[in-house]
Amino acid sequence: MGLDHSLLPNETLAKVADRNLRQVGGVQYTEAEERFALQLRETLGETKFAMGSQADIQAFEVKAGRGSTDVGDISWLVPQAFFFAATTVPGTPNHSWQAVASGGMSIGIKGMMVAAKTLALTAVDLYENPGTIKEAWRELEQKRGKDFTHQPLLGDRDPPLDYRR
Repeated sequence: MGLDHSLLPNETLAKVADRNLRQVGGVQYTEAEERFALQLRETLGETKFAMGSQADIQAFEVKAGRGSTDVGDISWLVPQAFFFAATTVPGTPNHSWQAVASGGMSIGIKGMMVAAKTLALTAVDLYENPGTIKEAWRELEQKRGKDFTHQPLLGDRDPPLDYRR
C-alpha cells in the first residue's frame, strides 16, 4: 500500500449508524427557515436535491466518497463509519458561501444536532454490544488483508516543526 490511503468504509459500523440516523430522522424546517432556504436556492441554479429532501434519510449504501481526507489513512487502522446530516439547504455545494450562510444559522444547528444524536446513539449501541465492535474489527482485517502494514507519511522522522515547545 502507498502512504496515502483511500477511505475503507466499515459496513458493520455503518449499519449501526444508519439505524440510529433513521431513529433520529432528518431536518425539519420552520416556516422562516423554509423562506430562507428558498431564497438561498435561487442563487444555486439547478440542483439534484429537492426542497424537503433534508427531512429524508437516503437509502443505506456503503461507499467510499470522493475528495481528499486524511481519515482515509485512519480508516485502515481502526474501523470507521461515515454518514452525512443536512447542515445546509438541499443542493448547496460544499465550501460555498451558501454553505456558510445556511450552516451558520438554525438550519446548520439542526443538522449538527441530527449528527450529534446519531453519534451518541451509535456510541451507546457499541458500548452495550461489544460483539459489534469485534465484528467491525474482523471486517476491517478481512478487507485490508493480513499482510497490511501501516507506513505513516512522515515515516520515522521527527516532524519538521515541533510546535509543542
